[in-house]
Amino acid sequence: MMASQVERRNPNSTMFNRDAVKHLLQFRCVANFWNSLMFFARKHFKRNPNIINLSPILPFDLITEILSRVPVKLLLQFRCVCKSWNSLISHDPNFAKKHFKMSTTPNLHVISYDDPSKRPFEHYLHYIVGSCDGILCLADFHNSFVVLWNPSIRKFKELPPFEKPQVAGSAKFGFGYDHLSHSYKVVVLYNSYRCDIIEDTIKIKIYNLRTNSWRSFQKLPFTTEFGSDQSGVYVSGTINWLASTKWLPPLFIVSFDLGKDSYKKIFPPEHAEFDGRSKLCVLKDCLCIICDYDIWIMKEYGIKESWTKLFKLSNLPGQRKGIWRSYLTKALDIFEDDQVLLVERWNKKLIVYDFKNDTFKVTSLFPTLPEICTESLISPCS
Repeated sequence: MMASQVERRNPNSTMFNRDAVKHLLQFRCVANFWNSLMFFARKHFKRNPNIINLSPILPFDLITEILSRVPVKLLLQFRCVCKSWNSLISHDPNFAKKHFKMSTTPNLHVISYDDPSKRPFEHYLHYIVGSCDGILCLADFHNSFVVLWNPSIRKFKELPPFEKPQVAGSAKFGFGYDHLSHSYKVVVLYNSYRCDIIEDTIKIKIYNLRTNSWRSFQKLPFTTEFGSDQSGVYVSGTINWLASTKWLPPLFIVSFDLGKDSYKKIFPPEHAEFDGRSKLCVLKDCLCIICDYDIWIMKEYGIKESWTKLFKLSNLPGQRKGIWRSYLTKALDIFEDDQVLLVERWNKKLIVYDFKNDTFKVTSLFPTLPEICTESLISPCS
């Protein structure tokens, strides 16, 4: 097959038809990983000798495979190589999803709301709701303002404002991906205060990125008060909030299924010291509860018997009893060498804790609660 025939069959492969393999191999000097990927390409040709006989070029599918393993930062630089690469990297949602599956290197983004220069939008936002597939959700309930932002590619989308109560109230947000409708969703739970009486039901608003609209959902059938955490935790297609009945024990977890639009109660481990300072988070795609200095993990979502104590943090500076003591507020990530990245709320510290050896080190301070965010090409605008 001649190169001109390839161009007619696949116009996007024009660049690759101009550059023979020996020219493309010059990209090995870009970085060590590129040299490794070129080695991968040569192995691919050895296993498929017919490709070499067809033409001295890399097939477009193989180029896609190679680029799907390249970090986002370098991919953004590669957009200038040619129009077909720019189109693939910047505008192909299927490639963005493939890249996310192939390359999931976590990067911690610490966002300061007091410094507008660190975000591309001007609006003041109260807190980070959460992250999913590299997209951060930030919100301001008082102004009905929500933003979806991918800091890796510097793209953001301001959501249409949602209807909120006419009287003062509180709201809890959640953000995640609905695998049934293949869309990202934002959920808002809110109640109203009228004459110092809290309404007996929680109202629900759901935003669907695919339709770019909000809709109302049936109210929760039970009287519920939510903890101090304003954002829900996304895991296994659900968003989860800590809650109680009129601030009275026992505490429980409200789980909202994004695909089925249903909710249920999940109960915490029986032997955990569960109180108002307990926090929900996610470790290795599992629901996690921080109870005082104990870290519990639910190995099978929704199965109460699968709660397991992962470790108990000890010897932490400031770890003492009393109202002014330090306490953990979030577990951000757990690494292959049995170290876990934790957030200490009172002194605003990041802690790397080795729970196998019971050792730790304190890292930099942060202005606001940080969120772990994976590099991604997925755009919040589509």
